[in-house]
Amino acid sequence: MSRRFRRRWTRAGRFALVLLGIVAAHLRPAAARSLSDVFRDPRFARLELAPLGPALADTVAATYPVASASSSVVYAYNPALETLERRPGGLGPIFGERAETLGQGGVDVALTYSYVHLSTIDGAPLDGLGSAREVKGRFLFFPVRGGVLLRDGRFASLLPVRVGLDIGVDAHIVAPSLTYGVSPDVDVNITLPLLHTALSVDAMTTVPDPRFPEFALAPGDRRARSEVRGASAESDGVGDVLVRAKYVVRRGEPLALALGLGLALPTGRSADLQGTGTTRLEPLLIASRTVRDRIELFADAGMEVVADDVARSVARWALGGTVTLLDRLALPVAFLGRHELAAPTERIALPFFFQIERSDAVDASVGLRWQLAPTAVLSANALVPVNRDGLRADVVPTLEVEYVF
Repeated sequence: MSRRFRRRWTRAGRFALVLLGIVAAHLRPAAARSLSDVFRDPRFARLELAPLGPALADTVAATYPVASASSSVVYAYNPALETLERRPGGLGPIFGERAETLGQGGVDVALTYSYVHLSTIDGAPLDGLGSAREVKGRFLFFPVRGGVLLRDGRFASLLPVRVGLDIGVDAHIVAPSLTYGVSPDVDVNITLPLLHTALSVDAMTTVPDPRFPEFALAPGDRRARSEVRGASAESDGVGDVLVRAKYVVRRGEPLALALGLGLALPTGRSADLQGTGTTRLEPLLIASRTVRDRIELFADAGMEVVADDVARSVARWALGGTVTLLDRLALPVAFLGRHELAAPTERIALPFFFQIERSDAVDASVGLRWQLAPTAVLSANALVPVNRDGLRADVVPTLEVEYVF
């Protein structure tokens, strides 16, 4: 092994130790109250909000984006010069993978920041959810101590309530990532998401529910009212650690082909909307082609196999390309698909506000990559939904700084 390779191994080891230190700093005992416990707040008693917490916890983390493990700058060893030379070609995608490896002994360090504000579920705005009038013969109500005399003279011990929900789900995601070129054809990558997540719930209640005229109160009764009840929580923690490997099967025309394999470990707390709570195996087939060194096309197809429940696995694909606009400026564009084989969690028994369904999510990714130095790349990207299935954000902005040494 040459001195150059030994130095790269040493740098890779140092960065890996930094990642392990970050994990150790964030793996702390579970807090007494998690984000999903917000829905169990006593202020929301009898509003049937408690089942929403686990339902969201099992699905939110799956919506967070994961940047490409492919290095923007790739090298090949030139035996005549006994050195690594940069391969011609573009800077590659921000989301999605291309069938290129970094080069033996190469080290790529990247830091990605994404902001996610979930705004809709199956097309319905999270800040404007309204309770159904009744579900399976049941309706939301408040008990009335001592009873109440209704306008028509009847006596009742409860009053129906109409609820409007404003749910806010936010995540700031910082993800350090390390890619190492094990051989000319094999890369390995580790990505460690660090998250700040926040959940807020405001419930606007109207008593009695005007959709039940038989429960109308006498004029002037002080129990007829509208009010807002709110609760919120925030959390900092580690997300699900992702380890990925890529092996190039062939290079050249008409396509370069590679096989990928990822392992996602449930290191993030699902109750704090920071992890899926499941171990996932992610096989991937990657194809790419470079056209005249200025256009690079790629196509990915794979699965996200949920080890705990294979029936809830997810099919994934990506299709796109990168166009080199100037010598150091590139435009990556991609379409990303995520197709659940089944609903990702148990169905809500009484879905007064929403139901968790199997979804097909398609997003478009558009960005810019700027090579600010020979081995340093700065990227900006916007991920926008093409459809509205599942939990979605209106846009997910992402910034990335990457350095190869």
